[in-house]
Amino acid sequence: MVTELDERPADAGEPPNPPREPGRLARILPIAAIVAAVLALVFGALWLIALNSDSVQVAQARDEALRDARQAVINLNTLDHNDAQKGLDLWIQSSSGSVRDEFEKNRDAYAQLVTQQKRTTTATVADAAVSEVDPRAGTARVLAGVDVTVTPEGGQPTVTRQRIELGMVDTPDGWKVDALEPLLTPGSEG
Repeated sequence: MVTELDERPADAGEPPNPPREPGRLARILPIAAIVAAVLALVFGALWLIALNSDSVQVAQARDEALRDARQAVINLNTLDHNDAQKGLDLWIQSSSGSVRDEFEKNRDAYAQLVTQQKRTTTATVADAAVSEVDPRAGTARVLAGVDVTVTPEGGQPTVTRQRIELGMVDTPDGWKVDALEPLLTPGSEG
């Protein structure tokens, strides 16, 4: 019995295949992986530094102060003569310091005035911007334009535009108004 082999013996006159050197891709891949790991570490560290930087804290404080100031402007310019106490509660909740003290001190007089005048006011913020913010001191200044609709009982509503500068202070309950000043508009009499 004879078995045929398809293979030739190695010494049949052909040189054996020399070992192949790794290709270009095999040499570049480990280097690329190292570079990618180093870049990931560097950018991760930069991201952590930026996350804790002053500019991020300032931006967060600015956004929070603006949000709370917009709501405070609405609260401070909205009253219903049928339920003045509810509106005055919002005045007090939106304020701090001497502004809050004034609201608390004169609450009964304000309620009586609103009830006697039989007017309802509603407010919408036309625009608002933070002009200054100091997150470390917990203070901010906000300029706001507010449209106040005054509706006398049984009468037609009238809309007036007011510009207000609010001094804001950061409290455990959010940003509160601690200074309030109406701003004159061009052409208005002061």
